[in-house]
Amino acid sequence: MDWLLSTGLSATAGAWGAHAGLGDEVDRLRSVLSRVQALVEQAEQWRFANPGVADLLARLKDAACDAEDLADELATDEKQASQSLFPSARSFLRGLVTGAADRARGVRSRLEYASTDLERALAVLDAAGKATPRRAFRETSSFAGRPLVLGRDREREDVVRLLLNPLHAHDSGDGGGSAKRRKSRDGVAVLAILGMGGVGKTTLAQVVYNDQRVQDHFDLRMWVCLPESPDVTLVTKAIIESATNGAVAQTGLGNLDSLQVVLRDLVRSNRFLLVLDNAWCEDSVEFQTLIAPLKFGHPGSAILVTGRSCKVADAAGAAELLCLNGLPEEAYWELFKQYAFGDEDPADHPELVAIGKKIAHRLKGSPLAAKTVGGALSSDMSTKHWSIVMASGLWELDQGAGGILPALRLSYQYLPAYLKQCFAFCAIFPKGYIFGKETLIDMWIAEGFISPQGDFGNKCLKELLNKSFFQQHIFSDSCFVMHDLMSDLAQSLSIDECFCLTDERCLLKIPSTVRHLSVCTKHLELGKFLELGRYPKLRSLLILGMSGQDLSCSLDILFDKLSNIRVLVLRECAIKELPRNIGNLKLLRYIDISYTKIQWLPDSICQLSNLQILNVLNVPLKNHPNGLTRLVNLRKCYMNEPITSVMSNISALTSLENSLVFEIPKGQGHRIAELKDMTQLTETLHVTNLENVVKDDALKAKMNTKAHIQRLILEWSSSEAGNAEFSNAKYSQESIIVESFEPHPNLESLKLKHYSGIQTPSWLQAGNLCCLCELSLSNCHFLTEITSLPSSLRRLHIIRCRNLRSLDECLQAQSLQGIAEITVMNCSKLALLPVERFRGFASLRVLEIQNCPELPPTRKLTLPPSMEELLMRSCGHVDASLPSCLHNLSSLVTLVIYNCPNLLSLPAEIVSQLRSLRGMYVDNCSSLQSLGGLHHLSSLINLHIVNCPRLTDLDPSMFLDVGEGRGMQKLECLTISSTSLLSLMMRSTLPALKIVVLYQSTDSAVVHGPRNKKLCWCFPSVQELLFQDCGNLVALPEELCTLSTLQFLRIFNCPKIQSLPHTGLPVSLRTLSFEKCHPLLEEQLKRLKFSYNTA
Repeated sequence: MDWLLSTGLSATAGAWGAHAGLGDEVDRLRSVLSRVQALVEQAEQWRFANPGVADLLARLKDAACDAEDLADELATDEKQASQSLFPSARSFLRGLVTGAADRARGVRSRLEYASTDLERALAVLDAAGKATPRRAFRETSSFAGRPLVLGRDREREDVVRLLLNPLHAHDSGDGGGSAKRRKSRDGVAVLAILGMGGVGKTTLAQVVYNDQRVQDHFDLRMWVCLPESPDVTLVTKAIIESATNGAVAQTGLGNLDSLQVVLRDLVRSNRFLLVLDNAWCEDSVEFQTLIAPLKFGHPGSAILVTGRSCKVADAAGAAELLCLNGLPEEAYWELFKQYAFGDEDPADHPELVAIGKKIAHRLKGSPLAAKTVGGALSSDMSTKHWSIVMASGLWELDQGAGGILPALRLSYQYLPAYLKQCFAFCAIFPKGYIFGKETLIDMWIAEGFISPQGDFGNKCLKELLNKSFFQQHIFSDSCFVMHDLMSDLAQSLSIDECFCLTDERCLLKIPSTVRHLSVCTKHLELGKFLELGRYPKLRSLLILGMSGQDLSCSLDILFDKLSNIRVLVLRECAIKELPRNIGNLKLLRYIDISYTKIQWLPDSICQLSNLQILNVLNVPLKNHPNGLTRLVNLRKCYMNEPITSVMSNISALTSLENSLVFEIPKGQGHRIAELKDMTQLTETLHVTNLENVVKDDALKAKMNTKAHIQRLILEWSSSEAGNAEFSNAKYSQESIIVESFEPHPNLESLKLKHYSGIQTPSWLQAGNLCCLCELSLSNCHFLTEITSLPSSLRRLHIIRCRNLRSLDECLQAQSLQGIAEITVMNCSKLALLPVERFRGFASLRVLEIQNCPELPPTRKLTLPPSMEELLMRSCGHVDASLPSCLHNLSSLVTLVIYNCPNLLSLPAEIVSQLRSLRGMYVDNCSSLQSLGGLHHLSSLINLHIVNCPRLTDLDPSMFLDVGEGRGMQKLECLTISSTSLLSLMMRSTLPALKIVVLYQSTDSAVVHGPRNKKLCWCFPSVQELLFQDCGNLVALPEELCTLSTLQFLRIFNCPKIQSLPHTGLPVSLRTLSFEKCHPLLEEQLKRLKFSYNTA
């Protein structure tokens, strides 16, 4: 309740103190609240152990929240009155003060009574010797990130074996879990991991999902966390989003039939793994409807379900079960030690080891409890603290949820007060809900739980993550979920303040004191929806499920009753307009109306002087109110257009933290000086059309005061920068202006685009910008030389600087010791590039040199062993350094050599050293004659060798042992133009090859010369076959029909092929694409259009 003791009451006392005795009442209220905060902390220790204390605590908190509402309301009224141009408005508002004094007296009286009663109750507990003091909280080290998994090796192997080869998997025997075989159903294999909450089902599934063997085995992997009451349509959409990284979901498909068609088409060409995590559904019909389209997947596809009940496994039709129990005692103690002792050595604390073993024994082998309770213990490594936890009465409470919930409550007790508020608030989210990091932090700030200053919100979230109150979403670093037990905990903590409405039948269960409410049901009658107006104390209203109902008229009625709302979320609701009385929600700080159908924002939205967050992304707005700049507390504004395009002057928005694109017009409009006081801007500031800035205005921008900006982009007009008539005066002017834009030393990334100065700004020299990691100079056409760079630089990109002649002076190994990426592209006059020094860049990972034709042969490229990516394309005579510069590059992952006429050979003794290579691309190297050592590239996934007409010296033996545990076992994509190379490769098996492209071949046959094996043996897994721009090719292979896995065949611009092989096409083929082919072939292919999808 720190907020109650600071801004709100202070502002109220100062502004209204002279009126109707309100100042005296505020002072008395502040005195009571100073006592309340300590009392709440003490009472928190007993809320679960003593129902009487819990009731008194709820009364006290309710009164304290009313006090804050009053303080915020009066502070807002005073602010609006002081800004009003009309004396009558100020008189009217001051007339409200008398009533406010009465309300303050009432709130203070309630606080005093509740405080006194609670103090008496706690005194009785103290007298009985039941006090539970605890030491101060301290920060602990992070355990987030890669999950710590101990004692599950056998279970992991069981599940992996069942997934890879379900017919030959066997029982695991005894241990922490047991595998059971059940009657198998037809179609895709379904496996289930069952166990109580917190036992580690999700963690085990994650470890299996990311196991390299599983990744290699399945073509497509999908992960979906199921809600407690799943909707088949929404879950199907979630599966598609997982399969496509959201691409298919953006099409807007909404009905189940169309979604299932999309899902069927996605899986039918792949062997897939789908994880359905946290399944609750016990309805077999509903489950079978969900997985119906998945039965079209390739043989070997699998669905892995995690849940708590055998009925879930029955509903899913699971043929294999793994029943997961608590960890064995020895393994559990090892896990518990990791969290409880952290970096400390348990041997140094024998007394804590003895206590810790007793505590661990009570946790029933639950990994979740080990994380949370261990984290609470690690905050204080004293015997007293550990003994208090051991002796806590919470152990004796209701042992529901497998005995884990009391342990989780213990962990909650050791959080600081502000984190308790932040966590308990999350009870409004339904189980399985995925929340974004920034969204949650912004809600916390809007509710007043934490300060908006600095990075405090991120630290709070990270602390809750580290202590396992949150879990990171498997696919996103910026999204989080709560374990079901943690959701249960949050709801038990905030039963009087938070409510998640999942069914209209639960309306009567909403407590009268509710402050935070979410509506998560798809259907709620409007009459029932309007009943939410009975809860005037609401501070948060989140409509998370009613996407099919137009709530516009209902909101008009609700807004008249819910005057204390601070957070309002109407995302994806089918509303077409915001009612005008939204302006009456004067305490509103957060509004999200994204993805709605609203076309007009009422002018009254500009009255929301407390508004911090405005989200109107993907809303088809036809207007923006003129007074948006009156929202002086606005921190973030999310909209489709740049904020500067809808606001005439943003200088008043001094709290704005957005990334900002700031365009400076030639005539009337925004001026750069508007940025002067906008010191809270974060992330990216992109200033465009800088040719319209004059020197005096440039200085007013005060770029050096913007300490939170990470990336700065300074951009001039491309037409101005490329003007050959540019005068010396203009050069000078741009140099002066860019000097005025010296950024804050905290800047991490700088990009100059179309800058027309002849030298870089002085503040870019060594010794300045000590945090700068990335520098990009693009289209700086008059820049001739770069003499110095900040020593902190990690990434340097120089692109299309056509007059740049030298980088000799700035690229010094001793001054750029951390440089990791260097890109030099399209610098047509560059002649001095110190490539012979590059071996001295010990951290260099990526080097890209493209289209720099003037680089001389006198300087030989040398590279450090740290290299991971090398791209050389039309790089003058630097390619003469090939292949010698590739020596000892054992970490190289990607090699691209394009249009390098001086390359003569890639010998086996050098290629064989590239053991980490995953992608090799050699294109248009007219002098390349020999190539060897490919069979040593055991990590190679992509091989691209085209347009190398002299490449004839190939060692046939290098492919003979590919199929015997060596060679290109992982090769998935092959693009070549030489059929000789293809014929040689067909002397062995390429088991992982999925895509084969014959591109711009000049040969008449696909396969010629001696070979030992048939096509289907050489390419047993190929799925896509493409023939493109092969002008002399006269026939397709007769064995084409034997490729039993082939699904996609494309023939493009191969005019001499007149017919398909007489043996026909593979029965597995799904899609046939042809264009610019011989008329006879096209006619034959057209006759097949009813059999295949054609393009």
